[in-house]
Amino acid sequence: MKEMNWEKLIGYVGIFLILVFATAATKNFLVGSFNTDSNYKLDDNGNNGYINNDGKVQKVELSVKDYNYFPQVIQLKYNVPAEIIVDTSKVKGCLQSIVIPGFNVRKYVTPSDNVIKFLPNKKGEFSYSCAMGMGYGKIIVN
Repeated sequence: MKEMNWEKLIGYVGIFLILVFATAATKNFLVGSFNTDSNYKLDDNGNNGYINNDGKVQKVELSVKDYNYFPQVIQLKYNVPAEIIVDTSKVKGCLQSIVIPGFNVRKYVTPSDNVIKFLPNKKGEFSYSCAMGMGYGKIIVN
């Protein structure tokens, strides 16, 4: 009889954990857009790209360290196009689905499509995470 109570308890804990992960994944799924090119415009030649008078783009390499995104804090300049280049040889599993809610960015990176492009057009601190919220970090825009 005691074993049955433990089995029920373990079952309830398992259901609770599944609900927590499903809630986090649903929240991140509904926040933002699937279009990571929402800040892109066509240039004079009709190509996708940022229209930026000085031609500068901030580039950040994103990897994994201690089972989380590295770097944990990404510093970006305000209103300068940004490219986060994801090392897909190290970033695996759910960490490949990257969400930056403050900039309506959501992208699943692959070896052939591993660059997240957006315009940091708001100042402040913004979180980024995997779609499940297990891997996370912070973007600071000054």
